[in-house]
Amino acid sequence: MKKKLLALVCALALTVSLVGCALSTPDTVGKIGDFEVTSGLYLLAQYDAYQQAAQLAGSEQDTSKVKSFLKATITTDADTGETAVVKDYVAQKTLETLQTLAAVDARFTELGGELTEEQKSAADSYAQQLMDNYGDAYTANGIGLETLKLFQQLQYKHTLLLDLVYGKDGETPVEDGELTEHLDSTMYEIGFITVPLYNTSTFAFASDDQKAEMLSLAQKAADSYNANAPEDTSSQLTAFNSIASSALTGICAVLDAEVPSTSTLQTDLLSESDLTDAFTQEGAADTLRGLAYGQAAAIQYSGYALMLAVRLDPLGVSTLDALRSQILSDLKGEELDDALAAYGAQLDNSLSSSAMSKLPAAKIVNATSANSANS
Repeated sequence: MKKKLLALVCALALTVSLVGCALSTPDTVGKIGDFEVTSGLYLLAQYDAYQQAAQLAGSEQDTSKVKSFLKATITTDADTGETAVVKDYVAQKTLETLQTLAAVDARFTELGGELTEEQKSAADSYAQQLMDNYGDAYTANGIGLETLKLFQQLQYKHTLLLDLVYGKDGETPVEDGELTEHLDSTMYEIGFITVPLYNTSTFAFASDDQKAEMLSLAQKAADSYNANAPEDTSSQLTAFNSIASSALTGICAVLDAEVPSTSTLQTDLLSESDLTDAFTQEGAADTLRGLAYGQAAAIQYSGYALMLAVRLDPLGVSTLDALRSQILSDLKGEELDDALAAYGAQLDNSLSSSAMSKLPAAKIVNATSANSANS
């Protein structure tokens, strides 16, 4: 599975506090290359590293036993069985994150990148939204608004680096033919209508027999569309929407339910990782992978919903230029992240261990879930 770089800010379905009570911290803890690491950014990276360790532990941590957890051993790689002491893992991951952030900043400058005022404003606005929604958690961890603004601007730079490195005029441009081949072979443009497997008024869930009946009715609609599927993408969408929408009343009637307002035609371009993450029911992802352009199928893709889906030619929905950034992210995102990690590790590191030792360590309280996202 591809790495998700810099997914620190959005893992916020958690309530956090500090191991220590006071927040007497230095303004900065040193530099990595020319990048000055603020204490807030350090704490943000540390918080994320601790959270990763807690998730790898596989069980909710007792918040009164943080020190003992830091001494515990966790499995860091399920495939190899590699283990690490939590304290060492957190320290290493914190450093790696900061090195990557420094590399993002350095490479962006080297390649002549410059954030526009509009991009800076958008980053600052999102940082303010995060503070408005999760200010108590951030404040408890010594993370202020300026740290979030800095972080969000670095996120923008990271996104823009894809084009600066691999775009048409980039350092090592990816040819259109390679982009098109990747788009055709490992990405999936779908038109889809989602049907919840529960009554949206009573919230009564479908039984196994009801799920089977709903899926059968949905597949009949897909088969009806497939029997006379048009050739061009626009007509495919129109025909699919007409047939699938007409079938919704009967499908929802299995649960004595009305057709939900959310069951409308949508389109999306999915990657292999999207299929892995979203299509969790056995065989669902493979069914979608097996569709040719213009073919439809009914899929129970999770425990809570089924989907009527038609696979489309992405270049019949949009243009290659419009999709370039999304394709580059899927094709070259991991390669860029690896290069940034290596570059950051090579930068001169003047982080002050004495200053870092004065920073409080974050802990997770009442953890219920984590929602990592690329902003």
